[in-house]
Amino acid sequence: METIKIAHLYYDLLNLYGENGNVKALTKHLEHHNVKVITHFLTVDDPIDFNKYDIFYIGSGNKENFEIAREDIMKRKKDIKKIWQEKLFIATGNGIDLFGKNFVTLDDKTEKCLDLLHFEARETDFRIVGESIAHHENLTNEIIGFQNRFSVLKNVQEPPLFQMIDGTGHAPKIMEEGIMTNNFLGTYLLGPILIRNPHLTEFIIKKLLEKKELPYQEYQDFYEIKAYEEYQKNLNANEKTAF
Repeated sequence: METIKIAHLYYDLLNLYGENGNVKALTKHLEHHNVKVITHFLTVDDPIDFNKYDIFYIGSGNKENFEIAREDIMKRKKDIKKIWQEKLFIATGNGIDLFGKNFVTLDDKTEKCLDLLHFEARETDFRIVGESIAHHENLTNEIIGFQNRFSVLKNVQEPPLFQMIDGTGHAPKIMEEGIMTNNFLGTYLLGPILIRNPHLTEFIIKKLLEKKELPYQEYQDFYEIKAYEEYQKNLNANEKTAF
């Protein structure tokens, strides 16, 4: 049986909206594909051998915890750069901010980030809050999620993960949201997003298994699909508002 190892980074600091549910969703779907999953929960000052993991997951946190995680991950920048082209990185919420060039605070203080992607994240004096609906070009089902954030992305050059149908993209009035490169998927959408959207989870699993040259056969869980349909029905029943 093939083994895939997940590193859940800053699980204790960047788990503001129950993003550990995303790791549980990945695990469940991988196990269906006859893959053994080992997850290590790693945080500040923990020794990390980045070569031993297949997936790195980072969620979202409040301002204080985000800054603690940023300071720690910057110490690991060289190690991450070495495996950046080989491993799969998934970031949700403001975890995505860590991968750009800088994070600029309200008082114009520039804090260095990993500089693995071209954008700059900026703190806002307003919050972007609300349910969101998005489209992914390779999926027929809408993506449903929630946003509660205090930052926006500027000067994004990478392809977007989603096109927003209802809600906010990289910044107000921009409909492109998230980033999708060969080895990185990042989005501000919460939910947890992979619990809410089993079709998206399967898309990621397929991508990972192909990368590992392992067989893939589509998996659908009746209860997951049913829950997704209920979420979607409830969203469509309510009046949609965009920031």
